[in-house]
Amino acid sequence: MPVSNLIHHIRNVAESLRPAERKVAEMVLADIDFAMRASITELALRADVSEPSVTRFCRAVGAHGLRDFKMRLAQSAAGNVPFALATEMTGGEASGAGWAGEVGTLLDKVTESVVQGVTHARASLDTAVFEAAVAALSSARRVYFFGVGAGSGLVAQDAALRLLRLDIAASAFTDAHLQRLYAALLEPGDVAFAISQSGRSVEVNESIQIAKERGATTIALTSAGSRLAWVVDIPLLLRVPAASDAHAPAVVRIAHLAVLDALALGVSLGLGPKALEKVRDAQARSDGAPDDAPTVGTPEDGR
Repeated sequence: MPVSNLIHHIRNVAESLRPAERKVAEMVLADIDFAMRASITELALRADVSEPSVTRFCRAVGAHGLRDFKMRLAQSAAGNVPFALATEMTGGEASGAGWAGEVGTLLDKVTESVVQGVTHARASLDTAVFEAAVAALSSARRVYFFGVGAGSGLVAQDAALRLLRLDIAASAFTDAHLQRLYAALLEPGDVAFAISQSGRSVEVNESIQIAKERGATTIALTSAGSRLAWVVDIPLLLRVPAASDAHAPAVVRIAHLAVLDALALGVSLGLGPKALEKVRDAQARSDGAPDDAPTVGTPEDGR
């Protein structure tokens, strides 16, 4: 009989799967958006297993094959209320109607989850490593951010925009081919910045390795013990609480954005008065303010 929530089912049975199948399960739970759109070859590469292992995983969790697995995964991810959260609110079955009228509780629970996740991540961040990252970004000739998926890819784009506002030549790449291409163009004095909490993204890891071989300084926002953490020069390690449902990666994304906010602020604090005034003037013009409008506050004002 088909399970009602495939994501919740995968989380429950992951530990009982064979090692290769468990790696696929962890990869799927780490980036559900990627799992829904990737080919079997891409899934196998990301999980570092064979293609038959991906097929066996799909069958092990109750799907007839990859296509059926993706369809059920999309159906499970489409719910508006996370399963675990709904169960907590209703005290039983997450029926969908049980939380009607409890909007205040819903907002409180989600906010509490985000605050706890970001606070936990902050406690794990090494301040000395953070300072090294600020120094590298401040002195960089150019910075390339690498990330994939709806989480890390969007964070990479936001990070590049923040540094552009500080007059630092920054770009973000979320396509695997472009990541490798631009990584090969980096040189000493440049920075390659990877964003991947799992640290298992084949595309990102390969691009960072290429950038390192080219002599660029490499930074990563990732988890302790990940493959990516061992490759880069400056590993910004975050420990985010274990995901309780399919929407938990949003907490990771918010934690990443918070760290990048802090990095951008750290860089801006090191700017001299003339450089800071230039940044403020550029920000005012980009926001459509008149030439004689006052430009006060930080470079991020008006966002």
